Amino acid sequence: MRKRHPIAAALALALAVPTAAAAQEVTLRAASFLPLSANYGQIFKRWVDEVNKRGKGTLQITVVGPEAVPTFEQWNAVKSGVVDMHSGPPAYYVGTMVEGETAILAEIPVSEQRKNGALAYLNKLHNEKMNVVLLTAYADGVAFHAYTTKPHKAGPKPFDGMRLRSTPNFKRFFEDLGAQTVTLPPGEVFTALERNVVDGYGWPRWGIQDFGWTKLTKFRYEPGFYNVIVNILVNFDRWKKLDKKQQDFLTEMAVWLETEWPKWRDEMNAKELEIQDKGGVKVVDMGPAFKKRAHDIYWEALAKLSPQHVPELRKLLTKQ
Repeated sequence: MRKRHPIAAALALALAVPTAAAAQEVTLRAASFLPLSANYGQIFKRWVDEVNKRGKGTLQITVVGPEAVPTFEQWNAVKSGVVDMHSGPPAYYVGTMVEGETAILAEIPVSEQRKNGALAYLNKLHNEKMNVVLLTAYADGVAFHAYTTKPHKAGPKPFDGMRLRSTPNFKRFFEDLGAQTVTLPPGEVFTALERNVVDGYGWPRWGIQDFGWTKLTKFRYEPGFYNVIVNILVNFDRWKKLDKKQQDFLTEMAVWLETEWPKWRDEMNAKELEIQDKGGVKVVDMGPAFKKRAHDIYWEALAKLSPQHVPELRKLLTKQ
């Protein structure tokens, strides 16, 4: 039997068994801040399902929820590489990167932010401060609202004398409207409303029915303010280990989500507003100054915390 030449043998092996990472399917482990059965969790799952369908042989994503990685620990888990990806709001890591909160004040959709450089600016800050890639975001166009169990008052302090459940990002706004703010986890709000511990709360357009709050809520104040923002983050070290094809694929799927999202959002907005309407929640129109007041107060607060970046981000995220 003739001996095979070593170079020929090596060539045959190289052709038979791919050695490049590009030829191997990669699986990324993601953490969702909400269960995948919940509203914003459902959106992330819908995207992941599409990624996995299109990415066979290239890239797949598996998802765990807060039952596996507690919600408020997930941002640090993706920062440190405990998980490869994370879906959650920037409010949860505001102590590490305050500039992320500017996205909730955006007046342009994420798809336009990708075109005008706003997303790239935010991504650079995420790289530097969070060790993550800001792949994309969703939930823009879903506003926050004030909801109350009793009518407001006329004048510049419409919530004077009320106690409202709040979060840090609109605490200043509610206080400027005369309210005393209370911090409560969502699971305690129903009992607080029932026992008149609070007279209302701030919450997005979606989800008050999920907690049973609809039957205790009498008024929703329009226009809504801010945007709900759910970022999709990838650990930066893990991103750099992906080959170009895998990185390009994830970017392509991010753009796909930005294109599909408005249709999903409009369907859910209509559904949620119908639920509130049938539940007897009355709409109170506070006029355009209401939203402007909310945004101006928060822009000012954020600019004090990050005078270098927030004014620049405001130019990119708002309609001049």
